[in-house]
Amino acid sequence: MKLLYFDLAATVILALLLFTTIFRGLTKGRLNRCFIELLVVGLFSAVADVFAAYFDNTGLTNLNVRYLTHYTYLLIHSSNTPFVVIYLMIVSDTDYKLRRFKSILYTLPFAAVVACLIVNPFTGIVFDIDSNYVYNRGPFMFVLYAAAFIYVLVAFYYLIRYGKTIGVRRALGIGSVIPMMLAANIIQFFQPQLLLEMFAYALSMLLVSSLIHRPEDILDIETGLSNKSACIDDVDRCIKNKKPLDVIIINISNFDTLKNLFTAGDIRNLHKTFTQEIDDINRTQKVFSEMFHISGGIYCLEMNYNKLQLTADIAAQINDTFQNPFLFNGLELKMMPYVCIAKCPQDIPDGETLVRFATEIVSNDYTGAVLPASDVFKKTHYDLMRNMDNIIENAITNHLFHVYYQPIYSIEHKCFNSAEALIRLIDPNYGFIPPDMFIPVAEKSGAIHRIGAYVLDEVCSFIASPEFKELGMDYIEVNLSVAQCMRSNLNDEILGIMKKHNVDSSQINLEITETTASTSQEALQENVKQLQDAGISFSLDDYGTGYSNIDRISALLFDIVKLDKAFVNVPDNGAHDIVLNHTVSMIKELGMKIVVEGVETEDLLNRFVNLGCDYIQGYYFSKPIPKDEFVKFVKSKNA
Repeated sequence: MKLLYFDLAATVILALLLFTTIFRGLTKGRLNRCFIELLVVGLFSAVADVFAAYFDNTGLTNLNVRYLTHYTYLLIHSSNTPFVVIYLMIVSDTDYKLRRFKSILYTLPFAAVVACLIVNPFTGIVFDIDSNYVYNRGPFMFVLYAAAFIYVLVAFYYLIRYGKTIGVRRALGIGSVIPMMLAANIIQFFQPQLLLEMFAYALSMLLVSSLIHRPEDILDIETGLSNKSACIDDVDRCIKNKKPLDVIIINISNFDTLKNLFTAGDIRNLHKTFTQEIDDINRTQKVFSEMFHISGGIYCLEMNYNKLQLTADIAAQINDTFQNPFLFNGLELKMMPYVCIAKCPQDIPDGETLVRFATEIVSNDYTGAVLPASDVFKKTHYDLMRNMDNIIENAITNHLFHVYYQPIYSIEHKCFNSAEALIRLIDPNYGFIPPDMFIPVAEKSGAIHRIGAYVLDEVCSFIASPEFKELGMDYIEVNLSVAQCMRSNLNDEILGIMKKHNVDSSQINLEITETTASTSQEALQENVKQLQDAGISFSLDDYGTGYSNIDRISALLFDIVKLDKAFVNVPDNGAHDIVLNHTVSMIKELGMKIVVEGVETEDLLNRFVNLGCDYIQGYYFSKPIPKDEFVKFVKSKNA
């Protein structure tokens, strides 16, 4: 008597898994489709085994039905392990290596099973049903188990060979599945009444589902497509396996503008419209490409490796489709798509760089043509940004940061009586790296606090030196970043460094940008108040960028306001003159000094002198220069 409980449990588990997989939206992509195929094959196999075992237990006399159910079960069940190996190939992204000769070798064990089942009606070598309607195994039943064992060995090979490519969690999940299935097959071979094979298979699929097919890891909620992380992992796997890879990048540059026109539900429908257009092109050309949503209106289409010859045609069709206006919610929409073809790793070296490039591609001039990544990708820039954290750490450890000084001219005293300290990074591999590249990264990583402390320490050391005293200068301006301004112990850190070098509070002026001043007012005001109470003056830098707010500068009681280059570069006409005149008058009536930044010509110098500004800073006098050059410059000019 065969025990049906295990098969019935397997049927329920596999049916629920199939339903939940589809319900969770895990239907797109090769890996998800292959998993669904595994569940369907397993479910049919379990159902067939239930009927076959039930008919064996009841001794059904209809031999045609009995034979049909057994043949169905044995044929489908024998395909389970080959499907598992194919799934492993797709997980490791190595299925493209299965060329004609390897494909023949791969199918030989399953072909042997099929051959045995074909001749079985005439020979009974696999099974037969005797005159008493009893099911009996034949001498060649072992061929089915031998074939399954061969595929298990192949699966083990893939796990060992491509474990790192698959990933630790996935490898462990699949690695625990194979022994479970192997043990069940061995037990059922010797104990045919224990129908454990399909139960073990169902438990294996449950384990794979929980460890590998996790929608929170790979799905983008907004679109239902695979997300940015999945794209990065997929590209990196292809590159590790030396798999030929073409990626079509689609960046709809005016997507943010469209978002402001519609509700969140409309935007989801808009995404569906976009993806449907691309799916239609895929289906028409039969390329079955993988599609990923990076963010906003940015998508990546990973071309099928055996359809790479169609990459240019697909990209051109996508570009033409998205350039054509279309109706949506009663509005005619016009897209501005940047469509680019990237070959990996020839053009772009890894997945993270690819998605960053996809985001930044709109910095190129829009031509409406499909762009080759080889023409627009600046490898040095992306290599630099990818390694920026290491570059910063190396610079801190090996003293690669340098403090430069830009002299500030006092109109009243007609000499240089102050300067702004500016951080510079000169890397041995990349050379000079602009602050606007490394400072945002340093703020994100927290390294900005060590950089800020280094700058202040260098400035205080300079102020305490005899050569600074000889210059007769009043103070040095030091910039504070957003992250520094939010730090609770900022007061202690700054005053501690000044005390270490015996620097008077009047010799340091701290600069914060207008964007910094617009952040957390409570935390910022507390830090500013504590330092002002200690006698340190403050400047508001970049006034005139973004949303300038008089409440901001009056609430924080700045000593100096630095007019941004935006004021310097405006045309000399009536309207701008009125704005500039009133801005200068307002700041001076508040009792604050004015520094004008970015002055590069004598005409500009005279313009701001006539307006009554207090200080001038810019290339007209000097660019930021190293300390030794700065000392020589000030000595010669002030003399």
